[in-house]
Amino acid sequence: MRIRQGFLLLLAFIAGHSVWGQLPQQQAQQIDAFANHLLEDWKVPGIGIGIVQNDKVVYVKGYGQRDLESGAPVTPNTLFAIGSSSKAFTGISVLQQVEEGAIELDAPVLDYLPEFRMYDDYVTHHLTVRDLLCHRSGLPRHDLSWYGSAASRTKLLERLQYLEPSMGFREAFQYQNLMFMTAGHLVGEVTNSTWEQQVQQRIFKPLGMERANFEVGQMAKDADAALPYEQKEDGRVTPMPYRNINAIGPAGSINASPKEMAAWVLALLNGGNYMGEQVFSGSSVTEVMAPAMTVPGGWGSALGYDNGEAPVSYGLGWFLSNHKGRKLVAHGGNIDGFSADVALLPGDSIGVVVLTNLNGKPVPGILRNYVLDLLTDSEIRDWNGEALKRREKQEEASMSEEEDVVRQQGTSPSHELQAYTGTFSHPGYDDIVISRKGDSLYLKLVAAPELLPLGHYHYDVFYNDDPMLGETKVQFLTDLDGAVSQIEVKLEPSLPAIALDRKPEPKKFTPDELEGYTGTYLVMGVQPVIVKLEGETLKMEVPGQPTYTLVYESGQKFALKGLEGYTALFQQNDEDQVYKITLIQPNGQFSGEKQPED
Repeated sequence: MRIRQGFLLLLAFIAGHSVWGQLPQQQAQQIDAFANHLLEDWKVPGIGIGIVQNDKVVYVKGYGQRDLESGAPVTPNTLFAIGSSSKAFTGISVLQQVEEGAIELDAPVLDYLPEFRMYDDYVTHHLTVRDLLCHRSGLPRHDLSWYGSAASRTKLLERLQYLEPSMGFREAFQYQNLMFMTAGHLVGEVTNSTWEQQVQQRIFKPLGMERANFEVGQMAKDADAALPYEQKEDGRVTPMPYRNINAIGPAGSINASPKEMAAWVLALLNGGNYMGEQVFSGSSVTEVMAPAMTVPGGWGSALGYDNGEAPVSYGLGWFLSNHKGRKLVAHGGNIDGFSADVALLPGDSIGVVVLTNLNGKPVPGILRNYVLDLLTDSEIRDWNGEALKRREKQEEASMSEEEDVVRQQGTSPSHELQAYTGTFSHPGYDDIVISRKGDSLYLKLVAAPELLPLGHYHYDVFYNDDPMLGETKVQFLTDLDGAVSQIEVKLEPSLPAIALDRKPEPKKFTPDELEGYTGTYLVMGVQPVIVKLEGETLKMEVPGQPTYTLVYESGQKFALKGLEGYTALFQQNDEDQVYKITLIQPNGQFSGEKQPED
């Protein structure tokens, strides 16, 4: 009898901590019908949804297909990339360290990361951990600094000091992924681990998110993972490559299923408690959902919120607004081939997760709002119809071509095409490579998988109009010698074009080639200049001056190391033999012929 009684007590304990409930059948059928309409109207391959209500997970379901080729369906366990909805995990991960006293929210980041540097020295010393999590650093997105880049998290952190702000420190809300990356890096540093390890052990594991991960390579190996898709201009839905964003991970690299995300939402609504375990504190939940920065007008409409004229704020990883008078805590996510939304009405104990595998579509927000209307017994607004009308207007606007009044007609480049080719660098970005094939120039950006053809725009400006990146103009600048030395490209929309310097062309000389430059040159007929070879390096000696090292630049031009604006240009005769040197200096050009050997 004792065994039987103990068994009953165990059952009672499990039942008391069950996280599963059930949505009324009529509401479930309404959601099913609406979700299936969205699949058709927006050509979305698949949708996963999770709904939490009154401390229970009441609905988890998949619609459509995770793989169009095989026809494999979306299930409650299908993995999707959740994109920037990952930021909320980073916020809680930081707060877990605050709970333990390892981090203070309002302490300077520099206290924890001595290597941390921003463009402005004042910001370097005063930017706090809280500032990292609420988009008020003064730094605009600068997404091309990381998007598509192979740079490590440490390298991206180093790049921050070279990225120019567009607003004053704490002056305005500017969405910023690199700041969230820094917050995640900080978590790893104070725990002698990584952000990924902390989230895995302290959030995923206690919530039963066993398959959730941080890397698309791992996701791709899973037997139930959604494939990413995009819609082409002609309406076709085609596969996209998975986008690896490991380095920027704390800003958006989490992959999870609707069922797993429902557990996350349930814990948030329950003040950090999940099945009797306090995963994170209720005070941490309150902190991340408290307003920290006012968001400019227009964001509510852009995010698809029904907030009327009410303001939108940002907490620590969450947008804060309202849905028909109820406090709404939400965050979307978009990364190549996936769009997501996670939303909570804390006062009503309602949470909704919508995950899709189509690039850049408003479906998650549309379905989120429909479900919130349904579960709060509100009048159901025609969210889908309104979004379809907006899409129709956008398509009509894109079809109308307006005259380009800026472009100067009848101009031509000032150089031959080959003169524009080369590698151009900026310490805050990956290199940009300009190459030539036949009669065309091509631009290589890390954000674009293929070379982008550059058409001539006017004068020394070339352009590409890529459907994903938009119009990219490249202005080529020449130095005082008439050589192309820089390009200017608008890599960050909120800032003027950024200048990238031309890198010296890599060239491996043979010993005989280097020997050909050596000898004595009589400059202006009186001044002997001696060029000699030391190992594999050319040196230049001028009487009464230190010995200079010659560093190859391009063609037959060498720079004098350590002397800005000083170069040596060698000239060859018809037999490709060096016979003359010209020293190019700020105060003039001085030539001399090579003297016969004794």
